[in-house]
Amino acid sequence: MSRRYPVFAITHVHTEASNGPASEMDDMIGGSFRDILGQDTEASWSECFTTVERLCKLFDQPGPSPVGIIAVTDHMNARSHRLPEPLLRLAAREPRLAACSEVTCVERDTDGAIRRCPEILLYGGPDPVAGPFGPHFGISQAIIDEIFRDCIDPVSGEVMAGQLIDFCRERHLAFAMAHPFDGHELSLEATFDLISRASFTETVNGGFPAVSTRILEDLIAFQNRIVLGFGLPPELALRFPVARRLAERIRRQGRGLLHPWGGSDAHSHNFDRVTMRFLAHRPDPTAGDLFRCMLERPVEQLLADGTFSICGQPGTAMSVLDDVSRIVVRNFWSIRPYIQTRPYAFARMVARTFKVVREELGRRDRRQAQMVADAEQRFDANALLQNLILPARIDLARPAASGVLERTLMTASRPM
Repeated sequence: MSRRYPVFAITHVHTEASNGPASEMDDMIGGSFRDILGQDTEASWSECFTTVERLCKLFDQPGPSPVGIIAVTDHMNARSHRLPEPLLRLAAREPRLAACSEVTCVERDTDGAIRRCPEILLYGGPDPVAGPFGPHFGISQAIIDEIFRDCIDPVSGEVMAGQLIDFCRERHLAFAMAHPFDGHELSLEATFDLISRASFTETVNGGFPAVSTRILEDLIAFQNRIVLGFGLPPELALRFPVARRLAERIRRQGRGLLHPWGGSDAHSHNFDRVTMRFLAHRPDPTAGDLFRCMLERPVEQLLADGTFSICGQPGTAMSVLDDVSRIVVRNFWSIRPYIQTRPYAFARMVARTFKVVREELGRRDRRQAQMVADAEQRFDANALLQNLILPARIDLARPAASGVLERTLMTASRPM
């Protein structure tokens, strides 16, 4: 094997382009600002104050884990889906920087209803795309426009996740599922089925606590065993119908192996809290080289030779609180010119903001806790992973298959 060079990539991070209509909190908190200060006020809520220039400074920072690639993944939805000019301008000059996005999605649930589902990190292809300031790695505005024209649910106006996955595969674009247990509205079975269709799933996210990491890792291990030929014992198939139906779809549709993914999801600081270590084939890889590996190398090879590995830990309750507090303080500092002569309005805005943030975070926590509890009951990984039936034969002469089998068996035998 040729020499490999470790490079650390930030694959999920936000800038100020995630503000305004791109932000979920814009209507909730920004609307409160307008109610208190007047509809014509220029005061607004921002969920991120990071500039792309600040992120680019990470390329020059010394240390044991120097950042070599950054994929900027600002929010996109039906209200806002324009690639920001500062990002396009810098990406045209810096091949280690990619213009990507985190796309808000919906999907059809098991009962037929269309519901909010996990977001998708849309990265791009291995080659530069055309941009207003020159070619850059990542995605182009033309690609975004096509997605928001052809992959839309006509009722909600948001992108259908399944259609976006098909679009990416047809157009040879790298993508990953973003923190799939973040408190969305899709049912457990539909969420598992959606994750099953994507090659890369964010199991470690620096902006969310680790409560769902274990379940996502176990789901990946389950699918990888089924793909390798492991069988579900009849008694477990009856006991866990969600696992049975998922296994049947994996086999019937020829779905592939899954790879765990990680992202910092940073909005304010500590941007490299979670990175992907990328073993590149040259010492100075571009963002396109990372996307090329995601697209052109089989997942079984990536798993077997450790091309990608997650570096860092999920967030904690304290780190999430720290992030939220920093953003709230920055917001009130930035809008002080509009409220400094109106102390009563300031008090009302502070109270309303903390109420909205507390309610929204509480809603997400409750929904995530419900999904975790549902998964533990309906997808008991302890029982499933330890009792899957070994396939009659696995071709261990293939190094990739051998490596994947070794990793899956190690996971199955770990302490529960």
